Amino acid sequence: MRPKLDHDLDYFIPAALAGLCYVLFFHELGGIGFLGPDEPRYAAVAREMYLSGDYITPRLLGENWFEKPVLMYWGAALGYAIFGIGETGARLPSAVGATLSVFMVYWAGRRVFSRSIGFGGAVILATSIGFFGLARAASTDMPLTASLTAALAFFIVGHESSGVSRRWYFYAFYAALGLGVLAKGPVAIVLPAFALVMFLIWRGPIGEWKKWHPEGILVTGLVAGPWYAAVTMANGMEFINVFILEHNLGRFTSDVYGHEQPFYFYLPVLLLMTFPWSFLLIPALRRRFARNEQLILMWALAPLIFFSLSGSKLPAYILPMVPPLALLCAREVSRRDSLLSYRIAAFAQAALWVAVGLAFGFFGDQINIDIQVNGMAILAVTLVMAAALVAIGIWLPPPAFGTLNVLTIAILVFVITAAVFPRIQSVESMRPWETELNRFVSEGQNVVLYRPRPWMEYGLEYYRGRHVETALSEEELAALATSDRMLCISEIGMLDELGTSETVAIEVVHSIGDQAAFWFWLP
Repeated sequence: MRPKLDHDLDYFIPAALAGLCYVLFFHELGGIGFLGPDEPRYAAVAREMYLSGDYITPRLLGENWFEKPVLMYWGAALGYAIFGIGETGARLPSAVGATLSVFMVYWAGRRVFSRSIGFGGAVILATSIGFFGLARAASTDMPLTASLTAALAFFIVGHESSGVSRRWYFYAFYAALGLGVLAKGPVAIVLPAFALVMFLIWRGPIGEWKKWHPEGILVTGLVAGPWYAAVTMANGMEFINVFILEHNLGRFTSDVYGHEQPFYFYLPVLLLMTFPWSFLLIPALRRRFARNEQLILMWALAPLIFFSLSGSKLPAYILPMVPPLALLCAREVSRRDSLLSYRIAAFAQAALWVAVGLAFGFFGDQINIDIQVNGMAILAVTLVMAAALVAIGIWLPPPAFGTLNVLTIAILVFVITAAVFPRIQSVESMRPWETELNRFVSEGQNVVLYRPRPWMEYGLEYYRGRHVETALSEEELAALATSDRMLCISEIGMLDELGTSETVAIEVVHSIGDQAAFWFWLP
């Protein structure tokens, strides 16, 4: 008979993880409008799919949109059905994917190592800033990460199993790859294949792959194949040319979309994405690895190596690294001889908190980040955190370090959603204009954006539900003036040249944050 404590933990740990996931991923999920250029585009595609009932061909403003596969759009459409059309529904696939990743890390860590390592890995994963940040974004990166995390979990558990259960775990592994292909395309097969080849070369024997039930690749085809076949039949070579050649091969082999970065780009990105656990990576990656740990390490390194070689680099590309690294960090903390490494990590994190306070508090304009909070307040909070970490590193054991990090991140989420979201939204989202514009123009009347940043264009198109004209110069703006007056939106700093022009006239009627709405006409 199992001890009562073990039985209680079987219920307490999942409940605790569920509560943590709610706080970090779901609390005020729709509390801020869509940010950046990608969120409103993906949300708009899902909205058209949901309203049209065509779940095969993604479309944006009526035009075919083959930049990404369909899984995120399906998930957002389900979110719209549950919560209504809006930010919460569009972000639901990412929040659910992040939760699935946390529980898969817990399950795999418990099965392969121990309950404490599984729980520690799940907590480290959930509270890593890059992970829970992308859990709140309407994008395809978290559905891909969830699929690959599930694939890793099924693989390492299957690797340790025998008999019939081994076969079924490997079939689940291949099914998870199929979901990844629906989430982001062929990269969901390329990354695991790359990781497993590195594992075989390092550990061997090379022929071991025959024990991985390779016939299961048919399961991958059964999961992903029907949609790819249907969308190709419906759209022919247009889908192949745009999705496969342009948005997969083109992105990897060139910088066609302006995302060129140096080869080492992902090293600092990784430190920020895994913060506040970043410095556990140092001891976690500088020791001897057992067989399963080697496999997990290869799974983590594959995205780093693969995307470092890519001509197009974006921070979220390496998100699939974070779940396996969380398991390795939890494994490191559990070692009895890791006390010195833990203290070094605590002191290094304290130094990073000070650096974060200085950077975000006083140099936000230079790093192109403005979180709309007083600089001295940011520095004061980070100094308190640094002092607490130094004290913990000197006098307290590793669990205190983890507890402080978890509490800090949970409090940070509540503070951001309550106090920071409204300030960011006023300068980084077009949602505030959704209702304000109704005071000046009818729903069907066009609004022109003057010299906008990309996120302004896609954001206003989502909230207006129609194509938005843009003008990049006074001449282009004048060419669009087909009536007595035309309503325009621009960043306030862009209005100086129009205000001094003798050939056009403007009248500012409303402002939100650093944007202004103005009437434009030709005298």
